[in-house]
Amino acid sequence: MSDRPEPEPEDPQDTGVPEGEPKDTQIEPARLLANEARDQLTDRGFTDDQIDRWARTYVSEVGPGDVPTFIEWIDRRQRGADADDTG
Repeated sequence: MSDRPEPEPEDPQDTGVPEGEPKDTQIEPARLLANEARDQLTDRGFTDDQIDRWARTYVSEVGPGDVPTFIEWIDRRQRGADADDTG
């Protein structure tokens, strides 16, 4: 078993996570985060649309972040953990 987060390629709403919309000032950070994470998440089966939706939701809930934290957050949310759960 790997310690690496293994999120499933699903839309946020498909896993019970309300899809968030970033404020105007958060749109570019969401876009940048999605682009930085795109290769890793497409390798796991995510579509571009799913990556963009997760990034918008992440930035609207948490704020800007880095790729490892973003992917861990997706994994936690898909497992039903709260957005602010750190472990």
